Amino acid sequence: MSAVAIRNPDATRQRILDVAFEEILVKGYQGLRVDQVLKMTGLTKGAFYHHFSSKQTLGHAVIDEVLKPWIIDRWIKPLHQFKNPVDDLINFLTEARQELSANNLHTGCPLNNLTQEMSPLDESFRLKITEIWQLWHQALSEAFAKGIAQGYIRQDVEPDNVARFLIATMEGIIGQCKCYMNDEVFDQAGECLKDYIKSLSA
Repeated sequence: MSAVAIRNPDATRQRILDVAFEEILVKGYQGLRVDQVLKMTGLTKGAFYHHFSSKQTLGHAVIDEVLKPWIIDRWIKPLHQFKNPVDDLINFLTEARQELSANNLHTGCPLNNLTQEMSPLDESFRLKITEIWQLWHQALSEAFAKGIAQGYIRQDVEPDNVARFLIATMEGIIGQCKCYMNDEVFDQAGECLKDYIKSLSA
């Protein structure tokens, strides 16, 4: 174990998590190898197992301590600040698209990637992933409910249904772009998504 690891175990743990997250994003959880994480971090097995008892424990920690906070900060917290959900959501998605690199689009969404890979294989992963989806859905649904109450969105809109549909659509667009390896596919579908969001206006 390095002197840095001994002095700052929290930094060591975070380094392992960050590297594991990037590896999972590119190779999937099943493609994650502890030996590769050790090679990339320069740590010993003893240092690794001081923080994580198994590969599964590491995977759970990546979801709880890296993926979940990232989704909350990037996709959930901004929803709480929306005034007019139609205009604000379109602006938010436009800004998010401008920040995405081609590499981001072609590797896909880490949440959706893990959902597709691990939900059928491991119940403990499925439950943790479901919790994140539900937090996102609840925040978006509440934003639409608030928009209805304040007269920005049509009264006949069902917030829960629309939130579920929009999240599925956004993730589907990213997933399709990952397959096509073509940004144009993303932008074409994105324009249709914006048109749908506009149709919700009161």
